[in-house]
Amino acid sequence: MRGEILDWNDNWTEEEEEEFIDEEEQQLLNKLKTVKERVEFILRKYPEARNSCFYTIIMYIRHFAKDLSPYIGYIPDDLIFKYEGLFESIRRARQLIQNTEGKYPPTNPNVLRKRRRLAEQFRKAVVKL
Repeated sequence: MRGEILDWNDNWTEEEEEEFIDEEEQQLLNKLKTVKERVEFILRKYPEARNSCFYTIIMYIRHFAKDLSPYIGYIPDDLIFKYEGLFESIRRARQLIQNTEGKYPPTNPNVLRKRRRLAEQFRKAVVKL
């Protein structure tokens, strides 16, 4: 990855190398505007993110949600991978309880409208198949 983006110099000190990487990477990060562009950057830069949505989310927050990143701090990779399935399980459990069992609907009317609209779009798309 470094060779693709950076003009690498083997004679640099460690401090010069870090400074150059930070400047180059920051310029690239500033150009990425959409979530898709940003996620693609993460998937390209961190191959481990290709295997874990949780890791991808953590990397997204670290790079693009600077107001959230101080609250996350540094989470070691081994802990990220230990709990990677937990967030997906929580999401699926919430969906099952709310959508299938019909319990505890959203309290925010905007969320409820959005979910109903998305469900309707999904039903229409399935009918077309």
